[in-house]
Amino acid sequence: MNKELIINAEEQEIKIALLEEGKLLELHRDILDKKFSVGDIYLGIVKKILYGLNAVIIDIGHSKGAFLHYDDIGLKIDQMLNLTSNNHIKKESNQKNKNSIDHILHIGQKILVQISKEPISNKGPKLTTKICIPGRNLILIPFSDKISLSKKIKNIKERNRLISYIKKIKPNEFGIIIRTAANNELEKVLHEELIFLIKKWKKKLNNLMKLLPPIRILSESNKIYCLLRDIFNDDFKSIYCNNNFLCQEIHSYLSLIAPKKINIIKYYKGNVPIFEKYGIEKQIQIFLGKNVPLGNGAYLIIEHTEALHVIDVNSGMSNHMMKNCTESERIDNIFKINLLAATEIARQLRLRDMGGIIVVDFIDMYDSVQKKQLYEHLKEKMKNDRAKHQILPPTKFGLVQFTRHRVRPELKKMNINNKQYKNSPENYIHHLEFVIEIIINKNHKGIQLHIHSFVSAYLKKGFPSIQQKWFLKYKTWIKIIPKDSFEYTEYQILNKNHEIVSSSFYFH
Repeated sequence: MNKELIINAEEQEIKIALLEEGKLLELHRDILDKKFSVGDIYLGIVKKILYGLNAVIIDIGHSKGAFLHYDDIGLKIDQMLNLTSNNHIKKESNQKNKNSIDHILHIGQKILVQISKEPISNKGPKLTTKICIPGRNLILIPFSDKISLSKKIKNIKERNRLISYIKKIKPNEFGIIIRTAANNELEKVLHEELIFLIKKWKKKLNNLMKLLPPIRILSESNKIYCLLRDIFNDDFKSIYCNNNFLCQEIHSYLSLIAPKKINIIKYYKGNVPIFEKYGIEKQIQIFLGKNVPLGNGAYLIIEHTEALHVIDVNSGMSNHMMKNCTESERIDNIFKINLLAATEIARQLRLRDMGGIIVVDFIDMYDSVQKKQLYEHLKEKMKNDRAKHQILPPTKFGLVQFTRHRVRPELKKMNINNKQYKNSPENYIHHLEFVIEIIINKNHKGIQLHIHSFVSAYLKKGFPSIQQKWFLKYKTWIKIIPKDSFEYTEYQILNKNHEIVSSSFYFH
């Protein structure tokens, strides 16, 4: 399985695309100076106790407040509270209040927490006190003594070797999770990584009592490093990046975790934007909309509600192809469409990072054997999904229900509010000029405006044209490049280094 990582570095954010056999599998964005990311560790303060929910609201600096439930509190919470407060007194427990959060925490108390779920919609971050510090081979868990091992390591001899060695080197008051990447890894490497993680943790604990909450104690590494740390393996054949500095950083990191693969890093210097060059923009337009085409003329309709996501499988053009076929051929064709849909659904969940309750309405099938085969096929395709998920067998109505854990906002395709400009070209042109003026004021040179062909012709027509008026007004020539593949209100603005400095296309 050939995998590629395409990295598009812009001024304010970095977009990362993971391709598998040329197909877009995951899409991530790393906003510079972003706060409240999964994995960030904060020193917060208890603001409110929610007795009915057995939870508390923690102030970590977010406007909504962060949510901590009783079930997300570690067993050794008293040991942690002793680190953050000089005057922490353990309350006497009894049968009535031993499972109540107000027995453990009180308003105004300082507490060390880690973000387990980013702010989504109108909700603040979700927190846990079960802190973990991830490395490539090991995950360090302070305030724990447990050793866990990845289920993906199947070899009994290797499992025993890893657990036996970690038991020898693990210090007290620390738990360890042995990751899949540790399979057949040298003991020296594991030991060095453990020492590094412990030092990283202890360094951040210095003067913890003197710090005033809310304050971030430890930030998760940037998204590129996290992806390389978590998913990099021998399947990766190339990493393309349009930023030379980032290429050097990735080279340095890979030389530590996979020195034999450093030659796959390539600096992209082409004139065509990197996402366009490798077909990512096109795939985004096709596969991140409401209707998602399948290879045989069928398609998916993906709808989102407040409570759940609904995916409907439609036969589409396949209906015409099945018009004159026999009953057995029709049943076989429906089964093939459903299998194809299941494969695409597994990809869509990763691509959009959809979470919560998902209901899939496959095309009706009456053969119980085919239903079971479809269910097993869907489970097989979901195996590579790193997010926790649970799939239920098809109901008698042909619906497949499953849950998937989501830790950050869902990825959506959005162009600059098309409805806003649908009946007002003047407003759209004013918006374009406003964006261009900001870019010129930032001293960008060699500005190029990539825009739909119809809009390009409109900007160039007449004398003086809008393009010429911009030149007279800003003393800078804006090169306009028509793009037939763009939607009417879509645009990209590039500088002389062919870096995208502004775009109507963004992720939300």
